[in-house]
This record gives sequence, structure tokens and C-alpha cells, in this order.
Amino acid sequence: MLRPALLACVSFALAAPAFSQIKEGRDYQEDAYVTPYWTRAPVIEALGRAELEIPPNTASFDVTFTETDKDAATAMTRAVQRAKVAFEAIKRTGGTKVIAETSVEVEPLYEQYKDEDGDLVDNERADKIRGYAAYASIEVEVNGDLDLAGKVRAAALAAGPEDSSSLDISTKVSAEAYRAAYEAAAADAAARAKASAAATGATLGQLLVIQEGNGPCLGRWSKAAIGIVGGTLTAETMLDELPQAMSRLQTVSVTSQKLKRGAPITDEQIAGLDLPTDARPQTITSSVCVVYAAGK
Repeated sequence: MLRPALLACVSFALAAPAFSQIKEGRDYQEDAYVTPYWTRAPVIEALGRAELEIPPNTASFDVTFTETDKDAATAMTRAVQRAKVAFEAIKRTGGTKVIAETSVEVEPLYEQYKDEDGDLVDNERADKIRGYAAYASIEVEVNGDLDLAGKVRAAALAAGPEDSSSLDISTKVSAEAYRAAYEAAAADAAARAKASAAATGATLGQLLVIQEGNGPCLGRWSKAAIGIVGGTLTAETMLDELPQAMSRLQTVSVTSQKLKRGAPITDEQIAGLDLPTDARPQTITSSVCVVYAAGK
């Protein structure tokens, strides 16, 4: 009959091989993260890049009509009626290529008093309201036809809004354009890998890794992919581009004469305010990192 101590020794001896196999497997898995498989043999790494210019296809702007009155309802009605005239002209000019979103806001105008420093301060009490200001705004987006955008903006300006933003031109990038940039970057990566092999006298083997992003493939991988970079100011171009950028961002002050209440906007008025503009192409960039096996 075996004693308890002997049984414990036998059990440990039987379990030792299994424990050793588990430990070796764990070491192998951990080692795989520390030393990736493609670093155990010669490889050729290449980073492909591509830039594609695509024409802009979207333009947007907004206008605001402001009215004041002692009665809030009257102020809102006047502002809304003026915005309706502009809305009708916008839709008549742009048709289905235009999306126009409207909104109305109203705020109280309080009596004011001077504080101890002599500055005017609103007396924000319900019994000190001297009137109301109403704001009727239209946010406009023109899709697909930038030649039409100037006419649509002119239709809105003809209504004489108190405020108008600049015409913001941008690009809605399609999936097909993104794929075209990616394919161009992948082709560039393959060409760079072949050039590296030819320059070093190595043989380009099979493709081991292809990763969309900036790489480097053998280091820490980046999650960055494709993006629009058109219009970004770099340190080298900032001084040259700053005046044009400020011109695009500044708010347009509208001084045209207000229309008679409810009067429709004519084609002649729209033509007189149709200011032409040039649309800069947008740039799509893509990067692809590849790793090939290398032979002698």
C-alpha cells in the first residue's frame, strides 16, 4: 500500500509534462508579440502614398433676417415673412439640388442702466422688457452643381438679410473615390518594394503584410487611413494662403435695400447679386504599408 507522501510524488511526476507543455506554449505566444514572425527572416518594407484631386461638389451658406417690435408675435411674423420670400426664391432658383433648413429665434430687449463704471447693463427683469428681436434664419446647401450655388446665394441676398455667411465650398467624397486612392497607394507601395529589391540586389518574395495607414509596418501601427486634406494651411504655405483663407471665412455684410413686404424676387435682382467664384479642387490622400519576404 502506498503512503500519502508517495502518492503525492507520483501525482506531481504525472502532471509535470503537461505543465511544461503549457508553459512552453505560453512562452511561444508571448514571444510572438515581442518578435513578429516577419522579423525572423529578411524582409522588404515599403510605404505607398497617393494623392488624388477631385472637384468640390457641395456649397453652403446661411442668411438671417432680423426684425424688432414691442410685440414678440409681430417681430416674429415680420422676420418669418421676409424669410419666406427668400426661401421661395432659393427653391425656385435651385430646385431639387438645394436643401434649405429654416429656424426662428426670439429674444427680449431690456431697458438699460449705467453701472458704477458707467457701462450700460441690461435690466433683466420681466417688467423691464422694452421690446423683442426676432431672427429667421435659412441654412442652405447646394449639391452637385457649383455653378448654381452663386445664383442660389444671389436669390437669398436679394431679399436683403441683415446677416449672411460666406459661401463655403467643400467635397462629399464617395466610396469609389476612396477606393481609387487606396488602389493607387497600394500600387505605389508595390512599385517602391520592387525598387528597393532592385537597388539592394535582393529578390522580392511573397507579400507577407499589407496595412492601410501610415505605418511603419515593422513598428507601431497607425490607425490613420484616408482623409481630406484640401484647404489645410501648412507652415510653408501659411503666409501665402492666409489672405485667401481669411477672405473665405469672413462674414459678408449685406447692405441691399429691403424688399417691400411680400414682394417676390425677380430674376434681374438675382442676376445683379450673382457673384462668381472659383472652386479649388480637394485632395484625397491614402497610405498603404506592405512587407514582402526578401531573398538573396
